[in-house]
Amino acid sequence: EMNVLVTLVPLFLLLLPLAVGLVQHYASPGTSLWVKALTALSFWLGFGGIVLLPIDLSLTTSTGEQNHDGSAEVNATYLPWQLTYWSTMFLAWMILPFVRKALQNGHFTVYTRLRGAIQFHLRFYMFVSVASVAAILFIAIRLHTFNVVPILMALSNTYGLLLSSLLLGYGLVDVPRKMWRHSLPDVELRRTQILANAADEALFEAVWELQDCEDEVDASVNKIDRCKANMEVDQEMESDGSMPYEGCVQALVQRRNQTANLRELQNRRTKRSERSNGSSSDEPNGFDGKLTSNIDGAEDIPTISDLAALNARMKRAQSSLVSAEQRWTELVDRSNLFSAMVNSDFELPSTGRIAPTAPLLTKVNTHLSTIGSKLQYLWVTKLICPVSRLLAMVFAVLSGLVLWSETTMSFSWNLSPFALFLSLFDGQDGEEKGIMFRIAALVPLLYMSACVYSSLFKISFFGPYCLRGYKQSHGVALTFNAQYLIRMQFPLGYNYLLMLKYDTSSTNCAFSALMSDMSTVPFFGTSFSVYAPLLILCLCCFTLCNGYSRLLALLGIQHEDAILSGDQETLDRQVSEGIVLLRRHTERTNRTATDDEDYGEDSPSEKSSPSRWWYGVV
Repeated sequence: EMNVLVTLVPLFLLLLPLAVGLVQHYASPGTSLWVKALTALSFWLGFGGIVLLPIDLSLTTSTGEQNHDGSAEVNATYLPWQLTYWSTMFLAWMILPFVRKALQNGHFTVYTRLRGAIQFHLRFYMFVSVASVAAILFIAIRLHTFNVVPILMALSNTYGLLLSSLLLGYGLVDVPRKMWRHSLPDVELRRTQILANAADEALFEAVWELQDCEDEVDASVNKIDRCKANMEVDQEMESDGSMPYEGCVQALVQRRNQTANLRELQNRRTKRSERSNGSSSDEPNGFDGKLTSNIDGAEDIPTISDLAALNARMKRAQSSLVSAEQRWTELVDRSNLFSAMVNSDFELPSTGRIAPTAPLLTKVNTHLSTIGSKLQYLWVTKLICPVSRLLAMVFAVLSGLVLWSETTMSFSWNLSPFALFLSLFDGQDGEEKGIMFRIAALVPLLYMSACVYSSLFKISFFGPYCLRGYKQSHGVALTFNAQYLIRMQFPLGYNYLLMLKYDTSSTNCAFSALMSDMSTVPFFGTSFSVYAPLLILCLCCFTLCNGYSRLLALLGIQHEDAILSGDQETLDRQVSEGIVLLRRHTERTNRTATDDEDYGEDSPSEKSSPSRWWYGVV
């Protein structure tokens, strides 16, 4: 066990920066630190299962012995597996859904937000409990057993098996195809120009939605002020937990002012007349009249519930605007990058001059910055296209091997190429396998995990919950994807063992012992090798024929795959419109930068969006 700890501790420590970096990559500005920490912890535990399984298989040996309690003997990774399994299940089914609901709550104090989340989940789990009891009774009667925990584990893992199969079928095609596109800068430039229309429209809609919310806040606050002036406000009005009514109003106004200085919000307020629809109301645009007056003509004071609902809507609108602005900025950066790649318009970075009397730290930073710029120049101008083609071909081969292994899962013969490759590094019976066995076992599992997780982050059926790229995902989306990521690792590992046809019936494999309860529900456990290959094969064909994008277009869902599936004439028109939009943005940015220089100020756009001209292709 000490040898296992010596191996596991460094690996888990190496996974921590990966999890933190992934969260930092996706988290939008303003995401709270504790939400990032919780998401990073979930990602870390999710990735931990990926590296733990190859180590478990390397320690697996044939054995017919049993422990004193009659259970099968397991290797030293059983305790880490148990800790990982139950901690991730607790996070996935209790903590992360609770946190996500609390983030969506519009109340003004921590206590009331938590109370609202608890009330929601009590109702939810009451419904789930009734459904679970019915399922357990049905299965227990069929299997003549009332062992509840294994049945619950089987039901939970079965849900993950189905979802992981769907995501794997999509990712096996999407990952190599996306990598191949990166080797074609002219195609990616055209793609970026087409997507510019949708990104610009989404940004306008986000601005208008936020303006509507601002108008409702202003109307509500003005109404409260008028009632105060007329002495119609009860001095002992309701409070939100420990926060008095006046404090709730001030908190709402503060939230309303948080995004008031966003550059894109200011630039696009001129389009306000397009959403007014000729309204002649005295109230500001966007106020829907729900809080205006009662039958007698006296104005109704917004209640705490009204203010909380308005605050929740304001939070959603602000998050949508920040994400839309980040997406537009990323699209502009990608357009500039691909345009420079197509036109070979890159300048070799110059070597920074350092004064002889400069501090040592300044000299080191200057040298490192120069080296980094030259490496980026070399990568974009010389390496990115051939490396992307090579990786695309490698990923395509891996996808083919995984698909073949999945398709032949139900056969009585072991036709998996990965199983054959692993057998080359398999040690003698009773001996532990070496480092090459662990690497050979890790590669296909790592690739399958990359396909599943990339599909999970991209699929737009999750709507506002999907991760939307660099600095575009709010806390709700982060916790949602963390919840599903940690649900995927154990079903994915179970699928991986079935794909390898790895015989664990008479071994001390700890993962097999942990997942042995899958056989409690034969339809989901034993028969998985029959219906999963068909499901994955259908999804691969569906994705290869662009069925996903056509389905999105048919449903009217705005997604880049659906936008790019139009006819040639429509796409050509969108390219022309995208070029105009991007050129206008560049001119407006240059004009703003010139004005800021005249006033001796830094451009806000430069502060909020540092140059990332190589991002998105690396």
